[in-house]
Amino acid sequence: MELKNILVVDDEPVNLKILKAMLVPEGYNVIEAESGIQALEVLDRLLPDIILLDVMMPGMDGFELCRNIKGQKDKRMIPILMVTALQDKVHRQEAMEAGADDFLSKPIDRVELLIRVKSLLRIKMYSDELIRSYRELEEKNCQLRELEKAKEGLTHMIIHDLRGPLTNISMNIEMCLMKIDPRSSIKDYLNNASHQCLYMNDMIQGLLDIHKMEEGKLEIVREPVRPQELIREISENYKPQMQANEVNFEIECLSKIPQILVDPGLTKRIVANLLDNAIRHTPKGGYIIVSIKDSVDGRCIIFTVTDSGKGLHKKYHKRIFDKFEQVKLKKDGVTAGSIGLGLAFCKMATELHGGKIWVSDGPGGKGCSFSFSLPADSGHVCGGVEE
Repeated sequence: MELKNILVVDDEPVNLKILKAMLVPEGYNVIEAESGIQALEVLDRLLPDIILLDVMMPGMDGFELCRNIKGQKDKRMIPILMVTALQDKVHRQEAMEAGADDFLSKPIDRVELLIRVKSLLRIKMYSDELIRSYRELEEKNCQLRELEKAKEGLTHMIIHDLRGPLTNISMNIEMCLMKIDPRSSIKDYLNNASHQCLYMNDMIQGLLDIHKMEEGKLEIVREPVRPQELIREISENYKPQMQANEVNFEIECLSKIPQILVDPGLTKRIVANLLDNAIRHTPKGGYIIVSIKDSVDGRCIIFTVTDSGKGLHKKYHKRIFDKFEQVKLKKDGVTAGSIGLGLAFCKMATELHGGKIWVSDGPGGKGCSFSFSLPADSGHVCGGVEE
């Protein structure tokens, strides 16, 4: 067991001997100091586990020394037990205000002294463990921050390297489409390849935008947008994919839905992600419904993309929007979203507008309904719309 060091500060040699006689047999190493100045010199050389401090000393008294010690960052956690012959409450209050952790009245009772010392040493041990744990966590956090920076640098490098070849592939596909016979069956394959190139480019842009949103560097440019037109424009891009899968598609919308002030590019990509997700999880011959409606309070416009797929267990309803949960979800066999970061992007982009996003069971408990709200006016923040 590690020997505990106790610094005893008293200007009376007799009192030092008495305290030493009480503490040494209990296995404590006692260090003596006969004045406040001498005590500070000792503290410059070593940090004891506890300090027994007499109040009435010439020059620097115990109160002043206590304030001095507690005012030093590397020494303030050392427990101080004030030893005094003063009995009145004023001096006890002054001792506590000076930073003393406990006090003991003279004449000193040996049992009481040992109880107080053991109690303060136990508190000191817990404090030291907390400090060690904090430092270990801080070191790990620093390592994680460094790893995160390295990962971000690698991600940006990969994205930059991917875009060049992807652009070339896309251009070559377009050139082939221009030159082949429109009646050729190869055209369908090339169109599909072109669509996948656009899809990959969206994934790359999504990665960049997620990073910008996390850093607070992505600014949205609001423009008036008609919700119905936005849905029709996006759904047109997915018609060939839905027709190939024999998916029935429908848009449900009230005729008096007002315009919304949003960033058109980000909003289109939210809808595109959700629609692509619905197509991927809808079986052949199934259906997808996109609905647009006002919130109950009229402050938000709510978009909902409903599919007739297998659905999603409620325990995953919140986790699927967290990018850090995607690896765990895949291990559980959950494949929500076209890519792991697709739904994370939707959440960040929606919240950047002041809206919310959530998922619920489809009609009759079948399939999924992904909904997101956007403020009807840019000065509003959506709240209380989640079902």
